[in-house]
Amino acid sequence: MNLKITFSVCIIAVFSFNSSFAQREKSKYISIPVIEHNNKFPTDTLRPASFATGTNTLYKFIDGGYDFGTNTLGDRAYAQVYRVTTSYIVDGIALWVGAKEQLGTADTLNVVVYNLDGPGTALSGTVNNAPCTVKKIIKIAVNQIDTTNLTFLTFPDSFIVYVDYAAGINFSQITDDTLGLVTTTDEDAQGTELSWNKFSDNTWHTILEPSNWGMDLDLGIFIIADKSSANVNDNYFIDGIKLSQNQPNPASNATSVQYEIQNDGNVALEIYDMAGKLILLYNEGDQTAGRHSIFIDSEKLKSGLY
Repeated sequence: MNLKITFSVCIIAVFSFNSSFAQREKSKYISIPVIEHNNKFPTDTLRPASFATGTNTLYKFIDGGYDFGTNTLGDRAYAQVYRVTTSYIVDGIALWVGAKEQLGTADTLNVVVYNLDGPGTALSGTVNNAPCTVKKIIKIAVNQIDTTNLTFLTFPDSFIVYVDYAAGINFSQITDDTLGLVTTTDEDAQGTELSWNKFSDNTWHTILEPSNWGMDLDLGIFIIADKSSANVNDNYFIDGIKLSQNQPNPASNATSVQYEIQNDGNVALEIYDMAGKLILLYNEGDQTAGRHSIFIDSEKLKSGLY
């Protein structure tokens, strides 16, 4: 049994910029209706609930660009949080881009899956569950983005999610191209506060909080999912095994992994770094069918992702 576990460390660098927060006024945008096509939402694509009940739109920033895209405010990234009630496999991300303009050679942007392990500002004030550590990343050129349908991006290696996470798009490498994400309309999200925006000073804010747009909506950043995966608390096995996320995660001194095997068998836990090098090996030997746990001394590991 091979299992990769994650130890997350998030470091935030804070820089000084001239604040443009005051420019985030609702009088500064216009709403452009968006036509929804029948092939927008395949059955294996997860989307925020407000896209099923609300009205899709594209917010154009009067001073230049789009509220939720590239704009003259220098916004760097956007992310949509997904709550995980039972584990599943993430195969990729689907973007709903409503408008783009390419000038010369196409710029590159990053499509990202974030762990929720960093500081940010929400309606309640400072929180520590904002998007931060990058879990997965795909690079895509602007000329590869489709504005007439969803743009589907699959990861080279799928992964299982056990805890809440965010899917996002990072514009920091965009120089002169323009993109605008489709969103639901203000007040459609019913106060769920799952959409985030990264300002030019690298700080994260929910889109609903007052120093941001103060808008109650969700972003057109969707998940391509396979819900046939399971964890130790689910009701079915994958290849005779159920695995849990290591707890606690992130870990400092110690962590543990719970697993369940359907039949008696020989069990080993292997921990690899991001380069694929084997770092630790726990030979558990012959184990009886049922639930077990493995204690991991994470002090032996350097800070990072495994």
